[in-house]
Amino acid sequence: MAGLEILNFIHDIGLIWGVGGATVMAIISAKAGKDKDVAKAAMKISPAIVKMIWIGILLLIVSGILLPSYIRWELNTQNLLIKHILVAWIVIIGVLLGLNSKKMMDFAPKGDDKPTLGFIRAKKKMKIFSIINLILWYVVVLLSVFV
Repeated sequence: MAGLEILNFIHDIGLIWGVGGATVMAIISAKAGKDKDVAKAAMKISPAIVKMIWIGILLLIVSGILLPSYIRWELNTQNLLIKHILVAWIVIIGVLLGLNSKKMMDFAPKGDDKPTLGFIRAKKKMKIFSIINLILWYVVVLLSVFV
């Protein structure tokens, strides 16, 4: 019984760090798009938030794999499968965000230079992927809480 409680706690922490980190990153990114000073600060704190999100995903995946072996009641396997697919998409999009982030840094304007077309495209992809990922995180939360 203690194993179930510990895994549930780890699962909840993973979910909180993941959805919380994604939410904070979305807010910071929205502000950074409008203010250069915020953008500079965001570049400094983003790596820490991204690490928190990835640790959250890792905790969620590991505990999500182990939890069913501790549960003694019937699981809604359809709901579980949907959540697993959504988490897989979160991971895939997270990898794409990381790759696109590197492209964006390469194309980032220096000083007062105008943004290049490559930078604008990378920024647009980042925004789209971030919104999709944030929505997926909240769908996982809703499925976890209400279904």
